[in-house]
Amino acid sequence: MRHLYVLLFCCATACFAQNVKVIGYLPHYRMYAVGDIEFERLTHVNIAFANPDADGDLSCDGVNVTPAITAAHASGCKVFVSLGGGALRPEWESAWDSLAQPTRRATFIAKIIKYVNDNRFDGVDMDLEWQYVKAWYSPFVIDLKAALQPLGLPLTAALPGMTRYTQISNEALAAFDWVNMMIYDLTGPWDPSNPGPHAPFAWTQQCINYWKSQNVPARKLVVGVPFYGYDFGGLPVVSVRYAQLVAQDTANAYRDNIDATYWNGIPTIKAKTALAMQQTAGVMIWELGQDAFGVNASLSLLRAIDDVVALSTSIADGAGAAEGAENAEGLAGSSDLVVYLTIPNPAIEYFMIGRSKSGIGTGTVGTYTRMRIVLCNAVGETLRDLVVSSSSQRIDIADLPHGMYYALLYTAEGIKQVVVVKM
Repeated sequence: MRHLYVLLFCCATACFAQNVKVIGYLPHYRMYAVGDIEFERLTHVNIAFANPDADGDLSCDGVNVTPAITAAHASGCKVFVSLGGGALRPEWESAWDSLAQPTRRATFIAKIIKYVNDNRFDGVDMDLEWQYVKAWYSPFVIDLKAALQPLGLPLTAALPGMTRYTQISNEALAAFDWVNMMIYDLTGPWDPSNPGPHAPFAWTQQCINYWKSQNVPARKLVVGVPFYGYDFGGLPVVSVRYAQLVAQDTANAYRDNIDATYWNGIPTIKAKTALAMQQTAGVMIWELGQDAFGVNASLSLLRAIDDVVALSTSIADGAGAAEGAENAEGLAGSSDLVVYLTIPNPAIEYFMIGRSKSGIGTGTVGTYTRMRIVLCNAVGETLRDLVVSSSSQRIDIADLPHGMYYALLYTAEGIKQVVVVKM
């Protein structure tokens, strides 16, 4: 069943939109994709994963990651090293368990900092997961933070969508500069009897709410999105890269499911990005090498994310409001104007847009001033343009394809805009 998700932005969000994080993980086994990745669309790249040997010397499984670091830096990205991962070899797990103990911790942290400096990393990401998060985790994080902070090097973490490991203390959680929420793998190969979407849109909101309930502020939360899906059509259940799905059928770029295979297509990725920009510090991607490149580069999920960020930033700065401004009333930009949306649930044919402040300025008709509504698609083409004299207006969209749209609302009280995602 399709739904219409409506997400709000306004001109006052300009500063936030300009500072939104777009973080992409790049595993060491995807180094072949470095030449295809459009690093200029990212703010951060996390090279994954580095692990220690028994002596504490770090390596990304022996792979030379310098080309990726160089390419990312050349595009203005910060580059972090991501430690650990969700599937450690026994020798790596044993090394972590030994090196993180109090008697060896300071020496190991010194080696981490040397590795960061030698490779020109800009920060450290902790990505130890599930059974690898043990009693030593929080003391280690606190000491690592103390060593990194004087050097101006951030410390972040990748944590599950709705699980806080019991071993993470409040002090350790507060030590992270931000948390990359892994809002995917709700189901998967480990649960073949539970086929379905592993990263549904509605779950994103639940995960945001969960980590806020753990006293992590919005400015320190980043929404994780998957560039892969799962095929439950046989056993074992297998992972499928977004690039593979698009290569099979370009129409899959705009779907989330076909038969027993589930993923996030462009509309859902755009919807999650819009939600992330409204409620958190940005978006995180697992992982960049799974995106569509080459002949299908126009269907790239990274480009879809960038489209939302760029659109919201330009509109927040006022650039998107230029067209038709000469015909709008009193464009004072008052912060008193409150734009609201109401939608039926589920809804696929229309949305309602309105304002809560009325009867102000010239051109008053009854108790409400006139307002002009311009609805555009993601590339800026005008689809609706109407002037009404009421507090709210129904906008019919039954004839429009699913995807992202934006509406500019002009009134005597000011200008505001909303982003609408039809699914």
